[in-house]
Amino acid sequence: MTKTGWQELISQSSQRGAESTGWRPSFFRPTREEDAERLGRLLRDEPGLQVFDAIDRQLADLVKTRHPSRTLGEQEIARRVEAHLGGVPRQAYGVWVHYPWSRRLVHLLDEAEFVELRTNRNKYKISAEEQAALARRKIGVVGLSVGQSVALTIALERSAGELRIADFDDLELSNMNRIRTGVHNLDVPKVVATARDIAELDPFFKVKCFSEGVTPDNIDRFLLGTDEDEGEGKLDIVVDECDSLDIKLELRLRARALRIPVLMDTSDRGLIDVERFDLEPDRPILHGLVGDLTPDRIRGLSTEDKVPYVMQIIGQDTLSTRFAASLLEIQQTVSTWPQLGSAVVHGGAAAADTARRLALGEPVRSGRYYVDLEQIISGPEEARGPAAEARRAREVRGPALEARGPALDPASLARPLGGADGAVALDPERLRRIVAAGVAAPSGGNCQPWRWVFEGRRLGLFHDRARSESLADFQGTGGVVALGAAAENVVLAAHREGLGVRVAPFPREGDADLVATFDFFGAPVSGAEGHAMDGLVDAIGLRHTNRRQGDRAALSHEHRAALAAAVRSVPGADLQLLESPAELEEIAALLGAGDRARLLVERTHADLMKEIRWTEAEAEARRDGIFVGAFELSPADLAGFRVCRDWRAMELVRRWGGGRALEKTARKAIDGAMAVALITMPRAGLADYFQGGRALERAWLTATQRGIAVYPMATLPYLFARLVRGGGEGMDPETIEAARELRARYLRLFDVTDATAEILLFRLSIAGPPSTRSLRRPLEDVLLVR
Repeated sequence: MTKTGWQELISQSSQRGAESTGWRPSFFRPTREEDAERLGRLLRDEPGLQVFDAIDRQLADLVKTRHPSRTLGEQEIARRVEAHLGGVPRQAYGVWVHYPWSRRLVHLLDEAEFVELRTNRNKYKISAEEQAALARRKIGVVGLSVGQSVALTIALERSAGELRIADFDDLELSNMNRIRTGVHNLDVPKVVATARDIAELDPFFKVKCFSEGVTPDNIDRFLLGTDEDEGEGKLDIVVDECDSLDIKLELRLRARALRIPVLMDTSDRGLIDVERFDLEPDRPILHGLVGDLTPDRIRGLSTEDKVPYVMQIIGQDTLSTRFAASLLEIQQTVSTWPQLGSAVVHGGAAAADTARRLALGEPVRSGRYYVDLEQIISGPEEARGPAAEARRAREVRGPALEARGPALDPASLARPLGGADGAVALDPERLRRIVAAGVAAPSGGNCQPWRWVFEGRRLGLFHDRARSESLADFQGTGGVVALGAAAENVVLAAHREGLGVRVAPFPREGDADLVATFDFFGAPVSGAEGHAMDGLVDAIGLRHTNRRQGDRAALSHEHRAALAAAVRSVPGADLQLLESPAELEEIAALLGAGDRARLLVERTHADLMKEIRWTEAEAEARRDGIFVGAFELSPADLAGFRVCRDWRAMELVRRWGGGRALEKTARKAIDGAMAVALITMPRAGLADYFQGGRALERAWLTATQRGIAVYPMATLPYLFARLVRGGGEGMDPETIEAARELRARYLRLFDVTDATAEILLFRLSIAGPPSTRSLRRPLEDVLLVR
């Protein structure tokens, strides 16, 4: 046969197979003359028909199970079988079942005896009375991935008399890690494959198929069974395993109206969800997790906008670590969320068990129940408990951080500040106004690393390192930048009060805690601050971080010149700008990679999570850190960010080499940028970072006055500072190597050297007002007057 010939034959055979979507077997009872004739025609006319006749074994088993108290020998079994046959020839006894899709003909006991024998081992897990009651129950299963396991288990136990199964999809090879069926069923509708599997297990089991799935048009037919082909009578239980969020809602709304209970298994952590609408007809659907969301509203949402509702339904805070981590890889390294065959089979068993007990009227309450095998069958005892947690914390902090001691030296704080000749005293209200301007300054993660002390006529500004210390902030220089910005605000506020001011950065040799002192004067004095920037003072209360997305626009020459002048008004400070599309695309990629690195290193992950306030109540109570709403994330991105809270999930993502989705936020931010700016100082001493902070505040206040939104993106400069000046101290080899590669690309964008102090990298854009602004701690918490 030529190659073309066999290919044509395969094509014709495949077409015949594809056209066959039947799932009901045919029955032949040879004791009936008509059936005997039909069976004969089948045997003559069906090519390749496989015949399976194990009726003798079935009859023997039936006899033995009917005499459980006796051990029957072979002769007695044979005698009892003959008596049972009552003269009917063996080949004519019972029923021959033809499975046309597999060309198999199987000889079985007829229905009553078949069911009796097949359910014999159910006793007394299920009593005879309960088995009879279950035979009158109708259960619907929607969605046939997890649902296939549920349906097969119900059929195995015969814990229902009728199954209605619904799914619009065809079987794909990627389904077969969790759907127990044969490869010959590929491209067959899932309802057909499932119905066939049930029929091959129990040809008498009543199954009704909805191959279009459940839709708004057929939902009543599914639930109420309004015709013979699709079932008759209202369902007793619905098992929801579908993926469509609108159908999940539609099912529950209609089931609640009809007082039908709904079960759901999520195949994660063994979660079984129970809603007893039969007992609680006013119960909120999905336990109120989706509020008043309606099917019509959810149909109008994009896939991205549906994500938060999906996360609420499956229980974001209760996901398994691996499932949570895998969500970050969807549409990155996997196309959809993963499911394991073991979890699906486990969930199918749990859902079927719950459905059986519901069908028997046992007390099953509404709620969510976990049969989490990973948690139940845990690791060694020494891997858990307070001691293990303490050890883990020490490992995360590392010896360098443990040895650092108190962040703010009490001795430094207690030493007298002294005072300058001619300085004036400040009354309490004037002092509060000036310090309030200082604490309005920006700080990394809104950590507010300042402690203010007013003694006599001098104001001291101390660095409270306990508030700013992090792996990302090398040698506390980021905190010093914030203190420089605070100092700039103090100077501007003092000038508004009609006072001259003299600033002394790091006035005590060898004492890095006292960052600056301020002396105030009622008349001009030598060394006092100039007044060239005084026009910025009114912007102090308006300045804020704005992460809202804007549309890309050009930075005007006037804006560019004003920002550069503000920065360069501080000796040595410089401003570099990236404005071309190619430059912005490259810095977006670098910033995204930096964000990914920060989230996938345990210590920097911990530092970042320490900054976040996850609720408005927490933000109001703490009045520091960043409220998560300030990140201006889309609902889907916010759901993803919440997953990032758990280091265990991030650790898995890192191990898998994933996490590219973590780069998305930075890339989105730069899509709406006019420019990305970098402020630098020529040297990297603490005093340089302090002066750089002043330059930063001047630039930010200038931008505020001009309606330009500022979004600090500080990860890269401080990661690089640790790399080039700290030799990568505290960083693992993988992160060091990644940082070196990023640094090489970064140096092609900015004119900096290893000696340069990179004060802040930030986005400039035109954007609407932010959703929220970061709060500040009360003055009573940060100001000491003695």
